[in-house]
Amino acid sequence: MEVKIINKYKRILFVLVLIFLFSVVTACGGHDVGKIRNKLKEYLYDKYGEEFVVDRIGTRRFRDKEFYQGRIYPKAIIGTSKEGDSYYYAKANVDILPLGRLREPGDTYAKVLVRKRAEKYLMPKVKEVFGDRVKLKPEISYYKRNKYDAMVGYITPDFKGALKKSLNDPKNNRLELELYVYIFDRIDDTAEKEKRRKDIFNFVQYLKGQGLFKYLELGVIFIDERVLAPSYDKYHNKVFYSDKVEKVIEGEKVRLPPLRLRKEISQELSEEIDDMSEEELLTNMREIRKDELKIFNSKYLDYYDRQYMDWIMSIKMMETERKSLYRRKKDNNLLYKYDYKSIDDIILSKNNKYIYLN
Repeated sequence: MEVKIINKYKRILFVLVLIFLFSVVTACGGHDVGKIRNKLKEYLYDKYGEEFVVDRIGTRRFRDKEFYQGRIYPKAIIGTSKEGDSYYYAKANVDILPLGRLREPGDTYAKVLVRKRAEKYLMPKVKEVFGDRVKLKPEISYYKRNKYDAMVGYITPDFKGALKKSLNDPKNNRLELELYVYIFDRIDDTAEKEKRRKDIFNFVQYLKGQGLFKYLELGVIFIDERVLAPSYDKYHNKVFYSDKVEKVIEGEKVRLPPLRLRKEISQELSEEIDDMSEEELLTNMREIRKDELKIFNSKYLDYYDRQYMDWIMSIKMMETERKSLYRRKKDNNLLYKYDYKSIDDIILSKNNKYIYLN
């Protein structure tokens, strides 16, 4: 009789344990998505003072932690060229705690804000040096020393504040700038190429004066303005899907669209550009999304349309982020070239995949 009672209590205890475990599992994965979305929207409005769209919500896992994550972007960009551009999008998340409780939300929108603020800071000088047909893509990394004496990356929206700290206390603060300047204006002759080299050199000296050269990676990319023509998208698709022809240009094997198509594009788009006003060109340039500007990928705008490029990296940035390159340059006594004290250090390289013929 006593054994039966003990077994009965064991079964009851087993059932209670199962119910408890089931409730925990249900709580972890069973939150209402609408409530999660509203929680994130309220959090973002309180933090940034504007309404956000929160979509693509789902659960994610990192090691032993599970969390909800959604894509976020300000409602204000809907209907503008920024809508759909991943450069202006970020993520927000909510950690799932034991017993299904939720931690306070967090987000990465500060990455977008610091890029926008860096662009606002730099754009006046960029336009002064290179003209109005420019788009910028800055990426900011900020590190500060923690209590364990290690430099750790932090997300901050405060570009000027991070720059000031890196200048006033460089031992404990570091701001790294990766900047790409896209100039929508082709170089027509040797004299113009020399002028553009001087422009780049002057811009580098400006960055030095601002304290932004020490940890700098800079790309200055000249895009043929024919990408601003109304028919460019149509031809871009033709180029992307065309059967490529292998050629050797200056010792490099490249695959290019057929010559017939290249001639057609060069002529047709040139005629369209000649009929456009400067304001029309600028309007079309502003419509180009930042995430369409990616080097070395034929899917994106500047793969075949990039005429020239100069890639600049400071010694400290190389030592920190490109250690193998730093060692090679140091072993060959070439580091002095990366001080950019002479215009001779500015090298505009022509893109062998450039498709335009005239």
